[in-house]
Amino acid sequence: MGVNVRGIAYGLACAVLWLPGTALGQGQSGTTLSASKTIDICVQRNGQWRFSGVITVTNGGDEATEGLTITDWVEWKTGDMRWEWDKLCDAVVNGRPGEIPAGETRTFEYYCVSWPPAVSNPAIRNHAQVTITNHSGRLGESFGPEPAASWEGGYPPPACREDLGCTYTQGYWKNHATNWPTGYQPSALFYSSGQTWLQVLWTEPKGNAYYILAHQYIAAVLNKANGAYVPPEIQSILNSAASWFNTNYPSSCAEQGSCQTQKNWAAILDTYNQGEYAGGPPHCEDGTGY
Repeated sequence: MGVNVRGIAYGLACAVLWLPGTALGQGQSGTTLSASKTIDICVQRNGQWRFSGVITVTNGGDEATEGLTITDWVEWKTGDMRWEWDKLCDAVVNGRPGEIPAGETRTFEYYCVSWPPAVSNPAIRNHAQVTITNHSGRLGESFGPEPAASWEGGYPPPACREDLGCTYTQGYWKNHATNWPTGYQPSALFYSSGQTWLQVLWTEPKGNAYYILAHQYIAAVLNKANGAYVPPEIQSILNSAASWFNTNYPSSCAEQGSCQTQKNWAAILDTYNQGEYAGGPPHCEDGTGY
């Protein structure tokens, strides 16, 4: 499984998240957006399917976004032609209020519930439309990317979990090394970084995506080993990150603006570690503040 991102021309009336912005300024050159998604499916007790995940949006320009809106829906493919998709449900999108500052990434949770299609192995995807009014080349228009993520977890989907455990942030794990789960040593070498797992956690990223991802990857791996449920899409990102760490080094992302995919993975894993990933475990409320 993985995040499947592509732009497609598509028009549907869907549930909308509107984040108020300011009026478009005079003389602005605009900004640019990129976006990716995840999709998880589980079966509720009543037989309905629950669709959930996150939308990751990155402002790759030098100006804050204006008039940011997100619409999101789940659809299934009814034929062999790529445009033959029927909507299953409009998604409710929850996110941080406000616009996205220049160069920053935000994640937005979504979920919806529907009866499954009456076919044995439906092709299902989540589709979003992300627009701003100050996109480069389209100033004054509502324009932006349309990411889509296809479900690749097999059918029927798993039952919705009730015992999810809970998650800690990377701050907890770097400050509580004596609490690491069995099988994980803070002094172990972290891939080919030349540093231990704990040293990596204590290294200030300073914009380097290697460390930004490593912090969230380590926390998610330890949360899983500590008993927290890992949704399929989060596991897919962990698998992709592990493969990437096997062949890359901190220097791989030293150039400013590089490794955006790894930053997107980190943003999604951060949502999971914060206990905010839709369909994932809540944050551990034990008074530690992490």
